[in-house]
Amino acid sequence: MSKRCPECLYTNDDSRIFCSACGAPLDAQLRLIQDLEKQKKAAPKEAPAPRKDDGDDDYVPQPTRKKSGCYVATAVYGSYDCPQVWTLRRFRDSQLAATLPGRAFICTYYAVSPTLVNWFGGSAWFRRLWRGPLDRLVQRLQAQGVEDTPYQDQEW
Repeated sequence: MSKRCPECLYTNDDSRIFCSACGAPLDAQLRLIQDLEKQKKAAPKEAPAPRKDDGDDDYVPQPTRKKSGCYVATAVYGSYDCPQVWTLRRFRDSQLAATLPGRAFICTYYAVSPTLVNWFGGSAWFRRLWRGPLDRLVQRLQAQGVEDTPYQDQEW
């Protein structure tokens, strides 16, 4: 059995953890851990200061919660920062979030997908199940002009 590097597509033997050609991690869970560590190290965006209600002395500002992450795509492609996931994130922010049905889909997705990925994301059958449909969607979006270049999520 061999492992194909998601970065350079070099075929490595099954015993390797890192690609012998480019040094990228071959294990999907290791790539997810590295992506999470990168996100933790990234400077958080400064949220606007919440307003204090004039008539409520007990007002406690609540932090704004940003929903982001393509949970299923990240599990399937092994990285939050890969061209396919950039395409899907860009589509989510520019087209889905612009419509009421799109926002409803996004909210439903974020309610369900983290649990699904937590339960099944490490299994090969889950990744195989979603790989084909996601590949077709990404190809269709790229054909429509959605870019696959590095992308920073938008607030929505």
